[in-house]
Amino acid sequence: MKKIVLTFIGFLLSGWVVAQVTMINPKTDTRLLKDFENRKLGLFVHWMACHTPETGDSWSIGNGTPKRVADSITLAWNPYKFNPKKIVDFAVKAGCKYMVVISKHHDGFAIWNSKYSDWDLKRSKFKRDILKELETEAHKRGLLFGIYYSIADIHYAGWQSMPIAGKSPDIPTGGKDAFIKFVHNQVKELIVNYKPDIMWFDGHWLDPLWGPKEGKELYSFVKQLKPATLSTRLSVTRAEDDTKGPETFVTDGAAGDFFSYEAKTTDAPSFPWEACTSVSYPVYAYEPDAKMHTKAELVNTFNKVICGNGNFLLNIGPERTGELPKRLTDRFLEFSSWVNMYKDAVYNTSGGPFKQGDWGGSTYKGSKIYLHLRKSANSIHILFEQIKGYKLKSVINLKSGSNLKIEQVSDGYIINTSSIDAKELIPVIELRLDRNYVFEKWIQLLT
Repeated sequence: MKKIVLTFIGFLLSGWVVAQVTMINPKTDTRLLKDFENRKLGLFVHWMACHTPETGDSWSIGNGTPKRVADSITLAWNPYKFNPKKIVDFAVKAGCKYMVVISKHHDGFAIWNSKYSDWDLKRSKFKRDILKELETEAHKRGLLFGIYYSIADIHYAGWQSMPIAGKSPDIPTGGKDAFIKFVHNQVKELIVNYKPDIMWFDGHWLDPLWGPKEGKELYSFVKQLKPATLSTRLSVTRAEDDTKGPETFVTDGAAGDFFSYEAKTTDAPSFPWEACTSVSYPVYAYEPDAKMHTKAELVNTFNKVICGNGNFLLNIGPERTGELPKRLTDRFLEFSSWVNMYKDAVYNTSGGPFKQGDWGGSTYKGSKIYLHLRKSANSIHILFEQIKGYKLKSVINLKSGSNLKIEQVSDGYIINTSSIDAKELIPVIELRLDRNYVFEKWIQLLT
């Protein structure tokens, strides 16, 4: 008989017990951060005016696609079927609780009327205010509204192509100070005109043109304009004692209010975080023949993210007509059918207390702990010591709503899970305790 046995190991950091989040920017609006963390799933919308499947997106400019060609594609862009209500309706149906919409990618084309750029919506055939219409509809439906903005700007800077991370970029036309002022001016336009809950930055790997100093200054600028705004990816940040190491969160503003990983996950870091990817990663814009993630891949990624106490931002690139492609929305809905089935174990939860392993992971809220079972087992053994101070009242199969049999033994409880279909994609069971669970330490699975 297969059996999962859970036991615990406490982790200490500088004498403090590691809870889900111990590193928080002191200027962060903690109420908004907690609200954001509770929402778990967001819709990313990548408008790409310069993109076609044949010529690529901003990264292809100067790398196979001349800028004049990309610019001509941008000028022909006409998303005449754009319908903000349909896009937000989809987000709500898919279980998304926030959305992030691109305002400007690395090519520099601003999808709003910017008085600081000659390369903006005024130049296109489509004149409606896409950001305002989406912001209005998103807030009407109770979603947090986020704006993506690329600090790097091929058009403004006069670059021939997008600078690669780790390589010093050329000084932009007009110099460094003018470039920084340009970024601040456009960010101010976006915050004043569209009142975003989230500013999601990209193109931030431009050191020494743009580094942690500039990131901190931009963070302070955002907070001055609208304190109740979360931001991320304002600059490349690393640990002080590891300047060549991996990027990580810092609390001085240079990283923003939370950390965002692209196309990868992590497990229960000591800071607030999000993972982002695309249904058709690495393609963010729409390409009809782009390979898509499977339902199982998306569910597994999302599950690892939420059990690691993070959020998940999943992208769909609209067609050039402005509509969300059915091929991608269908796959998104396949994935989110799992989310909606187990919504009690998803929304308003925190990751933990059981640390992730091959067996699965856990989330909790109130008096309930949810075990997400990625590996089938006939039974689960919960030790008294693991839930010391609590009594296990009952265990529920969330999909069926049926009670699972519990046997009390000398050292704890054995939960009979043999009735759960071994082929089911990450079933979830709910452990109901006699009072609200208070997180104190991570509980490690030992094999």
